[in-house]
Amino acid sequence: MDTKSFVSELKRRRPFDRVPEVHLLWLAERMEPVEFSEGSIILSPGEPCTALYIIHSGIVQLEAVGSTADNLKILAELVEGESFPLEALEEARPVFSTFRAKVTTSCYSLSLDDFLEFKKLDKVFSDFCHYRSTSFLEQSRRVYKLHFSNQSEEQQRLSMPLSLLMKPEPPTAKAGWTVREVVAPMYEQDTDATVIIDDESRPIGIFTIRDLLRKVIIPGMDLYMPVEKAMTPSPKTLHVSALGYEAALMLAEEEFHHVVLVNEGRLAGVVSERELFNLQRVSLSQINAQIRLADSIDQLKECHRDIRLLSENMLIQGATADQMTQIISSLNDQVITRALDLEFAPRAPSTVKVCWVALGSEGRHEQTLTTDQDNGIIFEHPEGMTPDQARALLLPLAENVNRALAHIGFPLCEGNIMAMNPDCCLSYKEWQKRFNTWISEPTPEALLNASIFFDFRFLYGVASHADRLRTWLADAVKGQNRFFHLLVENALQRTPPLGFFRDFVVDDHADCAGSIDIKASGVTLFVDAARVYALAQGVTRSNSRQRLLMSGDQRRWPQSDVNAWMDAFSFLQSLRIRHHFELHRNGCESHNRLNPYELNNLDRRFLLESLRQAGKLQKQLKADFSQLMM
Repeated sequence: MDTKSFVSELKRRRPFDRVPEVHLLWLAERMEPVEFSEGSIILSPGEPCTALYIIHSGIVQLEAVGSTADNLKILAELVEGESFPLEALEEARPVFSTFRAKVTTSCYSLSLDDFLEFKKLDKVFSDFCHYRSTSFLEQSRRVYKLHFSNQSEEQQRLSMPLSLLMKPEPPTAKAGWTVREVVAPMYEQDTDATVIIDDESRPIGIFTIRDLLRKVIIPGMDLYMPVEKAMTPSPKTLHVSALGYEAALMLAEEEFHHVVLVNEGRLAGVVSERELFNLQRVSLSQINAQIRLADSIDQLKECHRDIRLLSENMLIQGATADQMTQIISSLNDQVITRALDLEFAPRAPSTVKVCWVALGSEGRHEQTLTTDQDNGIIFEHPEGMTPDQARALLLPLAENVNRALAHIGFPLCEGNIMAMNPDCCLSYKEWQKRFNTWISEPTPEALLNASIFFDFRFLYGVASHADRLRTWLADAVKGQNRFFHLLVENALQRTPPLGFFRDFVVDDHADCAGSIDIKASGVTLFVDAARVYALAQGVTRSNSRQRLLMSGDQRRWPQSDVNAWMDAFSFLQSLRIRHHFELHRNGCESHNRLNPYELNNLDRRFLLESLRQAGKLQKQLKADFSQLMM
């Protein structure tokens, strides 16, 4: 091999254009030329990686797992100057795809030992390998979506920008117009909403057919009344670049059927629920209305069933795990709030100020189709009343609510983390004392059981109780090294179920032989790490993705690392939701155990990569708190 020509050739390619020439000469001395004939297989799925190849001439074709001669799915074509299989070498795993020479192809080969040595020698190359590795999951996700997902527009609506779904020139009117003047164009254009705008095209209200019926026709009002007296004022808006699921989440949390879109504060368009959910048999507005009007626990049970149906339809439409868990949690919030209206509020003592908080996955806005109860009460009692006296008044009411929620479809918590438990129904000062004990005198067992309480979120009653406690907690944990030492130890107790050769470590379980627990050994690894970072950084959000994002920003993590962790977390949640859906559809009781070898090849590949990312996050956690672990 001509060393000078080889070095000159490498200098034209990334990342070698930034590698010192002395290091390129080192590389040239160890590279060996190798040639592959047209159609020959260079690497096969599952084959261990023993060398890095840099293409000198020709084309290497990557074929998807499961491809056949009759159904060939080509993921990529690598050309002169590109290298492979760099990600697999970096991750010390076999390759996932078939690498085939499309034409006669010449490469330079670097042995695995020399590859590892060159990474130690040159930081530019080492950083490049790290970047390629951390971006692998996102690249794989795109490939998966491109080649294997249903491509119909309807099934992608929740992931589409609202600008592609909106009516770009909705009917508009000005304040001062009469209702009759507004309704006539709506009839002519066959639309059910008009946006009321000011002189600068900024939306100040929305007038719908429902407004016409409820505020004009039924009360017998005059059609010549000003529209501003019948419109819904100050409509909530989204930017025109928002995604479909953001509009769906807003519809889930409110009581309307349209989302007004703006650009620089000015009206850009309107998206209706119909545009978002044209496949659904039950709509968000129907569920909202049913929850709002429900006057019995049995009716709320029907609403809960509809939420499951809605969730299953969203899954079919291609909604992501993050979109689904947020919308599911928001709708469940409304069901629980209405249950509290029916079972708690009418008999609640007026002198005791109560805050009902969601804990665990509900507190993190990460509920799936199958979620038990995790809740508690923060209360303030008046002078002359002891906490025990106040608690005695609240516990029977809390038990009524917990049992009502169980009837609705939220199972009682096996660990008794519920408001009807006296340990979960505490005054504000008692909660402070409880958290102080966990922080200043922590034990591994206590923290393991108590971690669920750190994810509390206001749901009903006096919101300031939860806000004050969250702010106090953020200050209370500062400088508590022993607390963080044990919290990190707890977060690292479980490791991803991966073997030495990147295979799964399974165990036999009554629910599923040869299985792994996708929640405990996958999802929870991300949740626990995110909680530690949130407490350490003073992040007051409870959602795991938000915690990772905000902690990563404060710690200046590479964005590629954060993206890989969030993609991995989302995939594990999606897999878990799909697993619950399949069990429910087959009439089986939901659980979190699955056999990874019963997954299709691509899901199994992504599961491996997602668990590997969980391990990388744990390594980051251990490194960041290494001084406390000594």
